[in-house]
Amino acid sequence: MKKTISAALAGALLLGLAGGCSKSASGGAAVTVEAVSAIVGGGSVGLADWYAGMVVSGETADVKRDSNKTVLKTYVEEGDMVRAGDPLFCYDSEKMQLDLDMLYLDKENYANTIEAAELEVEELTAERDKAKEEDKLDYTLQIDSRKADIREAEYNSSVNDRKIASMEASLENAEVVSPIAGRVMTINEDGTSDYDYYDPGSADASAGVDYITVTDVTSMRIQGNINEMNAGALMEGMPMTIRSRTDAEQTWSGTLSMIDWENPVKNTDDESMVYVSSSSGDDGMTTTNKYPFYIELEDTEGLLLGQHVYIEPDTGEDEGDAPAGPMLPGYYLAYEEDGSAYVWADNGGKLEKRAVTLGAHDEFTDAYEITEGLDLTDYIAFPAEDLTEGQATEVFDPSAAAAESGEAGAEGSGTVEAVGF
Repeated sequence: MKKTISAALAGALLLGLAGGCSKSASGGAAVTVEAVSAIVGGGSVGLADWYAGMVVSGETADVKRDSNKTVLKTYVEEGDMVRAGDPLFCYDSEKMQLDLDMLYLDKENYANTIEAAELEVEELTAERDKAKEEDKLDYTLQIDSRKADIREAEYNSSVNDRKIASMEASLENAEVVSPIAGRVMTINEDGTSDYDYYDPGSADASAGVDYITVTDVTSMRIQGNINEMNAGALMEGMPMTIRSRTDAEQTWSGTLSMIDWENPVKNTDDESMVYVSSSSGDDGMTTTNKYPFYIELEDTEGLLLGQHVYIEPDTGEDEGDAPAGPMLPGYYLAYEEDGSAYVWADNGGKLEKRAVTLGAHDEFTDAYEITEGLDLTDYIAFPAEDLTEGQATEVFDPSAAAAESGEAGAEGSGTVEAVGF
């Protein structure tokens, strides 16, 4: 699959790549330029336009259990179909009742401890008032000790009350039901939890160990992964086209509904490595994160769960409105004071400021149609502030850049793979 770099990252890379200077053959500073065809057509700094994807279920629910409680019975097996509200398992309510009885007994003991200590404080206080002056300090120390016992018992009693409330709630909900309709995918019999106490009625109700996973297999959506360095290439709400890997003519339409920035995909191979060139000289490979994104489908006919597909932004080209000129990323454009646009283009080995006419604007990729002034065969530079007309130019060679970094011959050097499964 074609490997490309995102529009969001390309501008940053070009500060050290196309906008930077190198030594020309004559020894002077040369500005790096790159073919427009490479930029807009998926070359070393083109827009990411293909992603690998997989058909996944519409929703998955991980049902937790309290590892401090005993599961009396599990009503389902892996592969069973359940409806929302169907019982999945139940706790041992008899044992829970015994535990609750012990908590009530502890509550009574704390109350007795507090009452006895308070009476003792009253008696010691009365005796201190009658005692000789040299004996009063001993009485005071005893009184302070009893008051400390009272405070400790009151604290333990308050903790015990919370446990009672939690246990009573647990008894009322001893039977755990499925939150969604679907298939029981896994049952984790040997799961453990790092939590000492699980209160299903508290703010920590999500604590516990995943016990049963239920997946809605009646609905489907597409999952892909986007590299953090391609972050600007996709936006929620974008229309997307899903294409079969076995039949390129078979497609489905959908909308990018979510990019899950909170849950990065664990990197398991070198797909997370990217070559970065910098004007500071810190060139080389760096590790990046990938994040899942999801596409809601208009129609799922012909798709199977687990099927691998290709994903691409829907540019509308299939509807007859393909751009008349190159769709140039916006970060290559510079503007005069009157608002007219221009690019820094190569003209026979010298840099020139060339006026261009803008057409349609793709807000999702921030690319502009160039209707006049620029062809695919032209070479342009990133519009750095220190560029001047007449500077010598040098064509960017991605294979040479990779060789200088010690990565010559590596597939995708100088690029980022959009995603992979």
